[in-house]
Amino acid sequence: MATSFKGLFLCPPKQPRPSHVRVQDGEGGETTLSLEEYEARAGQPPWQSLPWEGEAGPVPDDGDKHGPEISM
Repeated sequence: MATSFKGLFLCPPKQPRPSHVRVQDGEGGETTLSLEEYEARAGQPPWQSLPWEGEAGPVPDDGDKHGPEISM
C-alpha cells in the first residue's frame, strides 16, 4: 500500500462524521480508507475540507494550472 495519499472526497452516506474517505496515491491509483486511517496519516488536509462524492469541491491547490490561461 502506498504511504502518501491525497484526499479526493468523502464516501456516502452523508453523516456528521463520515466513515470512509476516497483517496489517490502518488501514482494516480485510487482506494478507500477508513476515516480513522485517513486521520492517522500526517500531512492530510482535514476531512472536513473534502467534498462529498458527486459534489463540487474547493478550487484545487495546484497553482495556476486549474484555470484558463488569461493574458492581460
